[in-house]
Amino acid sequence: LPGEFNAITDVPGVEVGHTTIIRGHGDLEVGEGPVRTGITAIWPHRNIVNEFVPCGVDAPNGNGELSGMLQARNRGLLNSPICLTNTSSVGMVYEALQKLQPADALPPGTPVVGETWDAELNDTVGRHVGESHVIEALNTAKSGPDAEGSVGGGTGMICYEYKGGIGTASRRIDSGGVTHHVGALVQANHGSRELLRIDGVPVGAELSKLGEPEVRPELNSILMIVATDAPLLPHQLERLARRATHGLARTGSISGNASGDFTLAFSTSNRVPRNSFYRGSAYSLRSIEQFNIHPYLEAVGEAVEEAVINSLFMAEDMTGINGNFVPAIPLAETLRIMRQHGRLN
Repeated sequence: LPGEFNAITDVPGVEVGHTTIIRGHGDLEVGEGPVRTGITAIWPHRNIVNEFVPCGVDAPNGNGELSGMLQARNRGLLNSPICLTNTSSVGMVYEALQKLQPADALPPGTPVVGETWDAELNDTVGRHVGESHVIEALNTAKSGPDAEGSVGGGTGMICYEYKGGIGTASRRIDSGGVTHHVGALVQANHGSRELLRIDGVPVGAELSKLGEPEVRPELNSILMIVATDAPLLPHQLERLARRATHGLARTGSISGNASGDFTLAFSTSNRVPRNSFYRGSAYSLRSIEQFNIHPYLEAVGEAVEEAVINSLFMAEDMTGINGNFVPAIPLAETLRIMRQHGRLN
């Protein structure tokens, strides 16, 4: 079952904020616009720069960037908020996040910044995301229900050739008298329309018969962030990260040649003090029993699958640079197809 908010923020301590930048119309003028972009910021918890959390990563296709992946794989720890944005803004966002790190003799943490390409709708090369936008997204982050669709880093993104963007979902796991949550947030900018499936139904193939405007699917990517409050170790979180691809595949993606598909999974249950980590002090980590992990693997697949579909269902039509138009998925027709296949009562 979903958590209370059906969002990654069902995991206690996790907060999400968005800064959405929509400005201008007409022909592209690099540096001026039109602008259709933004930032999505995720706090694993508010003191992440001083209290690290275990994490795991996966990259089914690496034509893109998620900074800090190699360090995360080496150390198994996350020590930064996570920001999602467009391709050309990674460096600036990285620099803004680095300023949050403590100024002392210990090594600074590695900022985590992920990107997808929004140049069909946005003046990406113009680099309109600034430090103030990053700070705004971080400062306004909150728990509870989260915005989806064309918001934050997902503002200019396209999913299965329809308007996409940010999507989120969660699952609640009750086991042995203990309740945990698994939440997912995606920045969906991937897929070819004819491959789209919803609950196993070939919706994309049916919708393709409508003759709607075609949108170029090349350079597609997706960022998948998975959070849980279950006590898991880095190698277990890497297993969760790999299951995100299973949820993605259920929606029809094949992680194509030009796609940048990245997953970062973290657990908020264990905390590693920064001083202990860098000064070689001992610290302890807890874990569930290894053979109890199956429900968490299943929950990741379900939450990522639903998050992708939510990114489609919550987005709206958008016109961007040079009058490029990307339609939202036609909901009435989609529901008709789902009903025809016996998926709706």
